[in-house]
Amino acid sequence: MRRVISGSRVISLAALVALSGATAFGAQASTRPALSPAGSTVKWTRISTNTGLGIASAGLLRTADGRLHVVWPSHDGLTYSLHYSTVVGKAKLLVTGTILRKWSAVSAYPRLVPLPGGGIRLVFTGANGVPGSRFNLSAMYTATSNSVGRFWRLAPGSMSQSKLVPLTDTAAVTRANGTPVAAWSTGGAASLSYHIGINAATPASNADQSIALGAFGDAVGPTLIRGRSGGISVAWFNGSGTASQGYWVSNIPSTGKTKAPGSGGQFLSENQPLQSVAYAARSGGGAYLAYCVPTKSLPCAHIVLWRVGAAAARTVPGSATGHASHVALVPGRFGHMWLMWYDTALNKIRVVRTNAAVTGFGSVATIPGPPNAFEINGVQGEGSAGPLDIVALAFQFNQGQSQSYWDTQLLPALRLRGSKSRVSHTVSTTITFAVTDAGDPVAGATVKFLGKALKTNLKGLVKITVPKGTPKGKYTAIALRAGFATAAFTVRVT
Repeated sequence: MRRVISGSRVISLAALVALSGATAFGAQASTRPALSPAGSTVKWTRISTNTGLGIASAGLLRTADGRLHVVWPSHDGLTYSLHYSTVVGKAKLLVTGTILRKWSAVSAYPRLVPLPGGGIRLVFTGANGVPGSRFNLSAMYTATSNSVGRFWRLAPGSMSQSKLVPLTDTAAVTRANGTPVAAWSTGGAASLSYHIGINAATPASNADQSIALGAFGDAVGPTLIRGRSGGISVAWFNGSGTASQGYWVSNIPSTGKTKAPGSGGQFLSENQPLQSVAYAARSGGGAYLAYCVPTKSLPCAHIVLWRVGAAAARTVPGSATGHASHVALVPGRFGHMWLMWYDTALNKIRVVRTNAAVTGFGSVATIPGPPNAFEINGVQGEGSAGPLDIVALAFQFNQGQSQSYWDTQLLPALRLRGSKSRVSHTVSTTITFAVTDAGDPVAGATVKFLGKALKTNLKGLVKITVPKGTPKGKYTAIALRAGFATAAFTVRVT
């Protein structure tokens, strides 16, 4: 079943409300460890109060100062509010506060985009419950803040002529010149609407534009991105239950739409994303879409990663369990991309990083969720600074079945391998150590072994000799590089 609320069904937002505990919000990090890709430990930090919502998709944006800004909605009994949280360093909550409070409805999918020259723009919909107010029309609104993200103000004007913008299934991005673009599902109209720029009137005096989806079409979880060349495109899931069911991509303005290979069909299980579609622009160029491939009996037989325009998609390792859900995809530095999903059978999050060319994958990490979580209803991420921040919306046993947002951070994982794992003490033996990152060689990494510390060359290699007469035993080589989790390799001297 599609989980969506439109402006024409504002009162039905209550259907999304889950049981919410009364525990007060605390910014303390949990003490429950989770394994990082390199085997070190990470900690989850709770970054929101209880949302009280059965579904939500936070707005994420990392500003130039390295801060990760998170905007999230809450249900406050009879009203709804939007809040912000700012995360710094290794998943440390710096500050949290309220952007707007006690509206009759607010977006469950608030979106953050950068302002030209610094600062943050929030794109959202809702209704403040004040008769005659321009902010009571269920149009697409904006609010702005400086780059610190603490001081917010509602901005005049709007980004939709429509007064039926849904509270879910909305998206936003900016053009290269900073002009914001918003998109949303129009449900029964079988189209995906979008609006470029902010109009001074509320609702906007200039018309919304749309992409026709075909008979019974329904755009679920649209995501907007801007490519390296500056072009804007959108991906969505068509949950119609017809032959057009599956994942689709189109440019904006639209020049036609393309269906992702193997992404769904009339007689296959519905494999909707249950959050915004996992669609991202690679820092080195190219648009990529990650999605579940369904069968007649399984909504997610496995996950694939598709470069838009390619004839086929790549199967994501570790995803063929039949239990993958909430797929997320975010760009990393230097062309790498991060993939995340929730494994419903394991009740854990799985993470994998691609190589720089996005032609291969590193090792899959399995990450326990936040403490006492019995279900995760959203997985998002941000990896533009190097480390990956995972933001999860989790139900917890000890919070009265509440939902709140948690953040943890992972470093890219080095891999260290030696040309020999066993040598004799009776002869001198040189071992070639290779340091890689998702299969790519890592130059400038330090390899420490037998009291020596040497830097890898451009091929990620370093040679260290085990002298004749070295005492028998196990010796561990360690690879280190700033911004990466360390790696180890054991050599046995016999």
